[in-house]
Amino acid sequence: MKRQPDSARRVLVVDDEEGFRDGVADLLEMEGYQVAVARDAVEAVRVLPEFRPAVILLDLRMPHLDGEGFLRGMNGLPASKGVPVVLISAKEDLPAIASRTGAAAWLQKPFEAPQLLSVLEKLLG
Repeated sequence: MKRQPDSARRVLVVDDEEGFRDGVADLLEMEGYQVAVARDAVEAVRVLPEFRPAVILLDLRMPHLDGEGFLRGMNGLPASKGVPVVLISAKEDLPAIASRTGAAAWLQKPFEAPQLLSVLEKLLG
């Protein structure tokens, strides 16, 4: 049975690959999450204050401002205070990047839906 979305189940998906971004958003919405999407980190900065996500799924390789740049800048945004970030990337050194940046978790692309849902459950309860 699908749960009703609430503010504790808000996920911001930040990825420049439209098919991937929309696929993840569709999956999460089917699982009862409330989802907002951003094409890049610049757009994510605009979405954050209004949407107030409980978790951010963040790609590292994006135009304009990459994921690491977003992470550095998000510390100064009140809307992102205490929001866990899950890095999603095909980069081989993803575990080291996650550790260095203080990300709450990471998922190596490509990943399966159960992996994503498990990480979100651990972070959001």
